[in-house]
Amino acid sequence: MSQVEPAPSGPAPTSDPSAGATPDQPRLHWRIATLVLSIAVATAAGQGLAWSRVEWRTLLPILCVSSLYVISVLIRWYRREAASPDANKVIATVGTLAYTKIGLFWVFFWLLWGDFIWTLLDQNVPQILPLKLRDMGAGDTTNQALNRTLAYTIAFLFAPAVSVLSDRHRGPRGRRIPFLLWSTPFVGIFLILIGYYDSFTNAMLGSAESMRILGMEISRGTLALLVLGALFIGFDFANIFANTIYWYLFNDVVPEKFITRFYALFRMVGLIASAIYNKIIFPSSLTHFRLIFGVAGICYVIGFVIMCVKIKEGGYPAPAEDAGKTEEAAVHFGSHMPALVESIVNAVLGSVRRLLASIKTFGKECFTHRFYWYFFLTSCFMFMSYQSAPFFILRNRDSLHMNMDQIGDLAFWNNAVAIIVVPVCGWYADKFHPIRIFILATFICLLQPLLQCIWIFTDFGPQGNLTGQYIIALAILPFGQVRETTEIPMYMRLLPKDRYGQFCAANAMIRSFAMIFGSLAAGMMMEALEKYAHMDAWRYRYYSLWALVWQIPSVICLLLLYREWKRLGGDKAFKPPEAGA
Repeated sequence: MSQVEPAPSGPAPTSDPSAGATPDQPRLHWRIATLVLSIAVATAAGQGLAWSRVEWRTLLPILCVSSLYVISVLIRWYRREAASPDANKVIATVGTLAYTKIGLFWVFFWLLWGDFIWTLLDQNVPQILPLKLRDMGAGDTTNQALNRTLAYTIAFLFAPAVSVLSDRHRGPRGRRIPFLLWSTPFVGIFLILIGYYDSFTNAMLGSAESMRILGMEISRGTLALLVLGALFIGFDFANIFANTIYWYLFNDVVPEKFITRFYALFRMVGLIASAIYNKIIFPSSLTHFRLIFGVAGICYVIGFVIMCVKIKEGGYPAPAEDAGKTEEAAVHFGSHMPALVESIVNAVLGSVRRLLASIKTFGKECFTHRFYWYFFLTSCFMFMSYQSAPFFILRNRDSLHMNMDQIGDLAFWNNAVAIIVVPVCGWYADKFHPIRIFILATFICLLQPLLQCIWIFTDFGPQGNLTGQYIIALAILPFGQVRETTEIPMYMRLLPKDRYGQFCAANAMIRSFAMIFGSLAAGMMMEALEKYAHMDAWRYRYYSLWALVWQIPSVICLLLLYREWKRLGGDKAFKPPEAGA
């Protein structure tokens, strides 16, 4: 069965997805619900037996049986739908794409496959790098610069151009897949090279402990940091396409009425991948650094290329011309100027005029309505609060004295609980609009940095600290996953669909510009606490104060955004505002 059925020539069918339901379908839903409940009970029982360590021999039989059961249910459903008289009935459309149930299943499957691969990759850099740089002797500001500032600078400079270029690209494979397909090998190559940074350092130094570059004496440790930094710059350049365009693909191939439920599944798969990573890979991340990055690079290339080949985009209307674009007359320099030179000069001037017109249009459409400013500032302040996140892991290891196994287990159980919460909230987001669930989850998540501030003033000992972190993680942090689950569907509901990449690029540009300085400021704050307050690892406990200070204005802007959304029509009549409206 084809993944995507060709769109019918007449009006698109509007039949409800549940139409034609067989008596077996309710039983299917009840079985899956019972399965989820059983996993939840098993999870709670396992957590009650051991706060910090659950052996795989306890969980593996449960996971295997549950996985086999889910696979068998899906196979039976697939066979029944394929044999159904309504197998070719279109249930949803997006653009020129029209989906049957089987087609929608396959597009979900391949997008979720990409998410699984993406999550395993995405965990490596933010989870391992802060610890690796710290162990290499990097200071807090250097750690932040390599871990965050470089990526934000590249995103600020190139994300808008990449996004607008993708929005306006028209090709046989669509406007998103080509960018993802051709950038994927370079991401994988740089991941592998990062794992071999020490080999490059040894090749440059040999047995020496230092070398002179441009008249400066460079030690082995400094050279290793420079090599790692150079490799991360290459990685960030290659990854800018996946970091932006990958998220726009959902808007183009997933029907709007299924987008929140899709994103709930998307987050569930990501949480499962994250749980596997934290349970199996993270505890060995420093001792098997090269192996982990090498395998991640190979798996990323294979997995993402398969997704890009399997996903099909539909057709798009021709891109709108720039509002400020005008045809300028060619400049003539007289007979003393050769014709070839004159044509080159006019071509360059024409390109400059078109660029300036595009910039003017970009600025006018994205930055002249307060609705979008509330949207951008909500995201900007929230992401500023995340700039102290690398110090969270350092605090747990160096100040709260948690070992790598305990840190991995903490993240594992946080993800396990979130897997149960996310699908329920995905259903409610479809029913009550993603912005409402996003606001609720944001208010609950505000308690997390507030409660973490307790450790600024006191310490409960290694076991007490671990217990306290489990209480916060299991009670509050899963709602962070709920917030992430509803964030992208909220974007898709609030931003213009035909210029979705453009507005996401504007959002990324503003928050990247702020985070360039925010990431450095967070590192400088930690170094200042060490230098002037004479704090050792205790300074990392102040990461929560930084997060709290920035989350408060984010919540205020979010409430203003909600008020403006209601003023512009809310549930029934909202349309993204146009420039000057």
